[in-house]
Amino acid sequence: MKLKEPNKAKPRLKSKKGFSLIEVMIAAMIMSILGFGTLSGLLQARRMTEGSIYLNTATTIAQGYIEQLKNMDFDLLDNATIDNLINQGNPDSLIVSPMVANPEIGNDETDMTNTRLIDINNTPETETDDLVFSVIVYIEDITDLKAGVEESRRIVMRYEYTDGSTGTVRQFGNTIYAIRSQVPSF
Repeated sequence: MKLKEPNKAKPRLKSKKGFSLIEVMIAAMIMSILGFGTLSGLLQARRMTEGSIYLNTATTIAQGYIEQLKNMDFDLLDNATIDNLINQGNPDSLIVSPMVANPEIGNDETDMTNTRLIDINNTPETETDDLVFSVIVYIEDITDLKAGVEESRRIVMRYEYTDGSTGTVRQFGNTIYAIRSQVPSF
């Protein structure tokens, strides 16, 4: 009969507690990639928000001008300069350009550009962050008594603004059309 040998203790491996340098470097690299991605996303969202603010401000100003033109004394629409308008609470006037064949393209020789600096960041001492808003106004007499159209004017407003919120200057623009008859339309 064979005798059983007493249990010999098996040699134990030393347990590793902690991380090796390579594991720490890989974790740091993954965290930096995730952090960079998150930061990039936040910056892009901020740029898009600022771009939307510029767009909405320019559109609101143009619509404000159109509404003021539609509701002013009808006879004043035939003037070369339209006074009595309001911009940011201050008296304002617009120079009217002669009507061109295509108001969306305009004519560089005859267009009278009205440029305004709009402080949308509430920093009056710094003009470099202001919205540069340019508008060209055309007013055309579209009265046609034979067709039954009484005293009426077509108002065309082409506006452009410079968006500097993205770090690069980009120009955007649009054209708004409105009809104004002798009787104000609301």
